[in-house]
Amino acid sequence: MTLKIFLPFLATAFISCSQKPTISDKIFIIPKRHKSQIDTKPNEPPPPPPIQTYYLPANFIIDTAGQVYFYQQQQYGWFCGTGIEWDTPPEFIDLKPKDLIRVPLNDITDFVKINIINLDSNDRRVSIASIKDTIKSEGLIKLFKIFNDTSNKIRWTFRKATQEESIVLKYKELNWKYYSDNIKWDSSKIRFPPTIDKMLKYTPPKVEDE
Repeated sequence: MTLKIFLPFLATAFISCSQKPTISDKIFIIPKRHKSQIDTKPNEPPPPPPIQTYYLPANFIIDTAGQVYFYQQQQYGWFCGTGIEWDTPPEFIDLKPKDLIRVPLNDITDFVKINIINLDSNDRRVSIASIKDTIKSEGLIKLFKIFNDTSNKIRWTFRKATQEESIVLKYKELNWKYYSDNIKWDSSKIRFPPTIDKMLKYTPPKVEDE
């Protein structure tokens, strides 16, 4: 499997290893996200801060047991215009259980070499998401070892999984049938295009009646 070529976008400016996790006895703690500070000249109003980046061309999710999953996400460009603030919730990406690939522990290094390191250096942009705020994962240790090797030239960010990622992964692991239209989403945690009419009240997923 190979990644596609994606359109460039300006969000790479704030994909930074400054978002490194806190590590204690191989337990990783997701760093808190803060609004970016932009230096300006005296008496000049500051420009709006860039919006938070959630999804990148390559995305890993670490589940509650420390297992590693992977999916790709097309990048369409930079958001500009009104209505997109720094703390705007992540957009709906129509992620499906079939899009998630479980990466076995012993295959992680080769998987990253084939699917990320082999790309042009400008396309090596990776998001790592954890279902839990603190996580212990041998797979995550392997990922960080590769990403922290500056010779690999991988730009990455580490964050909490979005509501969409969490729900889709749950359906994947439980082998439930998934239909996004049947999920009652929380409008404070996910953003839909105006043309999509949704009931924006979240209820946890349930097993379908047999």
